[in-house]
Amino acid sequence: MDATPLSNGTRPDCLIKLPESELKLIIDAKFPLEAFNALKLARGEAETKPAEARLRADVLKHVKDISEKYLIAGETHETAIMFVPSESVYADLYEKFEDVIQKAHRARVIIASHNILMLLVQTLQAIFKDARMREAAGQIKVEVARLLEDVTRLKER
Repeated sequence: MDATPLSNGTRPDCLIKLPESELKLIIDAKFPLEAFNALKLARGEAETKPAEARLRADVLKHVKDISEKYLIAGETHETAIMFVPSESVYADLYEKFEDVIQKAHRARVIIASHNILMLLVQTLQAIFKDARMREAAGQIKVEVARLLEDVTRLKER
């Protein structure tokens, strides 16, 4: 992770340098708590409709903010992660707000919960480990070539 701000002066919650690339992956945490609570407390259609509209608007504002602030061509990965630190909010978004999820995808922002983020982190760890192994394999190949040169010289002598 990196604490350096982006070229536009913004600083996301998490910035991950990708191996063998100058691009950075952005993860930013957003939690529409007030809108989510209002929806949970809503009784009847008269309260539910405005609460749903508020949740939809709040999440889409977060998506727009992430997309506009953190997706910088040549500097950041083309997709950013919006971490929603609540499995229930995540589940409700995917279950009841398909349009929000689709708009987020079109804005190149992936909404992720704890479980999805853990899967992402494990995948990144595997990628980083693979990159380190490839780098080590290259170094081993160079050393073996040098060793073979030494053995050849020894044999000739």
